[in-house]
Amino acid sequence: MVSESRDTPMNENEFRSVFLDHQDAVYRFAWRMTNSPAAAEDVTQEAFLALLRHPARFDHSRGSLRAYLFGVARNLVLKHWRDERRWDRLEEDDFVAPTVAPGADAAEVVGAAVKALPPLQREVLVLAEYEELSLEEIAVAVTAEVGTVKSRLHRARVNLRGALSPLWEEMKGSANRRGTNE
Repeated sequence: MVSESRDTPMNENEFRSVFLDHQDAVYRFAWRMTNSPAAAEDVTQEAFLALLRHPARFDHSRGSLRAYLFGVARNLVLKHWRDERRWDRLEEDDFVAPTVAPGADAAEVVGAAVKALPPLQREVLVLAEYEELSLEEIAVAVTAEVGTVKSRLHRARVNLRGALSPLWEEMKGSANRRGTNE
């Protein structure tokens, strides 16, 4: 495993180990950010090729290898958005909650709400909740201060709470109806 900055290329076993340890997490992050399996595959491949070609760019004193790979993937996602001319505004306040249809599948509603978050909120939420990175690791990955990460994560959670409140109310109502029928 790569444990510190280096000028020499990674050997095949080191690279294979890093790839097997982190490929799924990098892919999931890229998929959740792009909403495209093909783009996520491209981002994942390019992130690992960047590590293979330039192992000296990883500096363990700045954070974990996992956080570094997420940072590379994030930059590639941003490049993808620019290239596709699908650049979402990165404004923190641009959030339109998806509508919740009665009887909708909870997982689908949550997924749609996460996808609807502004990109800067979505990336910190995905890294914190799905990939279980610490605030410090997220800060390294998104090149922001820990306080900024905390603020974005808080806004993302507030937005999700608001977006998911109709689902929560429906679930509570359904539970209450079941309780009175038994």
